[in-house]
Amino acid sequence: MHTYRYFRRMKSAKVFFTLVLGIILLACGREQQIPVPYVYVNYTVYLNNPSNDHLRVPGGSLILPDLGNHGIIIYRRSIGDVNDFVAFDLTCTHEPTDECIVYIDDTDFYLECPCCGSKYTIFDGLVAQSPARWPLKPYQTAFNGNTIRIYN
Repeated sequence: MHTYRYFRRMKSAKVFFTLVLGIILLACGREQQIPVPYVYVNYTVYLNNPSNDHLRVPGGSLILPDLGNHGIIIYRRSIGDVNDFVAFDLTCTHEPTDECIVYIDDTDFYLECPCCGSKYTIFDGLVAQSPARWPLKPYQTAFNGNTIRIYN
C-alpha cells in the first residue's frame, strides 16, 4: 500500500513539475509585444470620389493622416478578391510612443520608419527589416464595390 501512495505522489509531482517548467519556458521564450495604442476607427472611403481614383487599381494607396495614431494607409492588393484592400496604422511598432510615422519608400513596396530604419511590406504590413519585431497594426476593411470601410 505504501508503494502505491509513493508512486502516486511521484506521478503528481512530475505533472506539477512539468506544468511549472512549461509555464516558465513559455514566459521566458516569448517577448511581450509592445502594442500600438488603440484608437477607435470607423471611416468610409468613397471610390467614386475623383481624389480616390488611384485606389481603383492594384498597387494604389491612400494615406488618411487624421485617422489612427499617426494616420492610416489603405493599399489595394488585387481586384475581385475579398481581401482586395488592407489598412495599417502608420505608427512604427519599434517605438510606438515616438512620433515617428512610417512612409512609402521610393520602391513603393515598403513602408519605412525615418527614426529607426525599420521597413514593413506594404502588401501585408510584416517586418522586412529590423529593428522592429512586430508588424504594423492592421485595421479591418470591408469593400462593397463603391466604398471601403476601415474599422476596428
